[in-house]
Amino acid sequence: MKSIPATYFIYTVILILYGFNSQAASLSIRAFDASQVLIAEQESNSLDLTGEVNLTIDREFQEGDYIVVEGAKNLLVQFDKNIPGCYVYAPNGRFTFRIPFHENGKNYPEESFSETKHQIKVRICSKKEWSAYRNLALNSFDIRGETDYYPHATSNSECRNESFYAARNAIDGYKSNSKHGKWPYQAWGPDIRDDLWFKIDFGKAVEVDKLIIVNRAQYYDMHDSYWNEAVINFSDGTSEKIKIEKTALPQEIKISKHLTSWVHFTDLMENENKWCSWVEVEVWGRDLTFDQ
Repeated sequence: MKSIPATYFIYTVILILYGFNSQAASLSIRAFDASQVLIAEQESNSLDLTGEVNLTIDREFQEGDYIVVEGAKNLLVQFDKNIPGCYVYAPNGRFTFRIPFHENGKNYPEESFSETKHQIKVRICSKKEWSAYRNLALNSFDIRGETDYYPHATSNSECRNESFYAARNAIDGYKSNSKHGKWPYQAWGPDIRDDLWFKIDFGKAVEVDKLIIVNRAQYYDMHDSYWNEAVINFSDGTSEKIKIEKTALPQEIKISKHLTSWVHFTDLMENENKWCSWVEVEVWGRDLTFDQ
């Protein structure tokens, strides 16, 4: 009788202890150009229990290039080494990230997506880390316009339609707030108007109970004012009025616990008729479902 290698038994024990993630075998990253021609691809190794896939692209990005990730819903992604990785939720188990160029590339670090070699990392999340108490709004790779992965920020106003003031800037994790304009001072900066709204979609129902808001605080030359109150609406049909202070520091705002698929800020009341802006909006809570 042919002997079975000891490594087989070791691997079997690992699977029993940690559970085999069938999705790991099908997780893939593919890069395409504007003509939908495949540039590079990489699939996960079924024996790699980390569920991580690393794709190397040995050329400069060109306008129209995009990345397709497929095979799982709850992921940790990093599309550029100069930008921190973050958790994203892809409800269809597949999503597309379009490499930002021109106007849409101005609100990332200057060296991002510009090198001659790129390393893209994607990892399947464990249930334990996915359900941890965390900032559920963070997405350093959110994009303007329509998307198929979350969280995602939108608004009815972005000053002069410039990317420096796009809604997605308020959930990218960067908090420099003493100036306005190009990175690292990008923020959600709308026009001065009285019908503003700002929304963060989570792509599914999550449990939230706390906000942390960072005002843009270019107060020293009278450029900025701030919104001193707002109404936050939830998909459960409820709403709460919140008070906001004039400070350059992150301010924590406790809210009632809500199960909601989005938060929608309306009725923003400016303290003075000047520019108001949020550099970062954090929404803390837990994702109670794990539909991998």
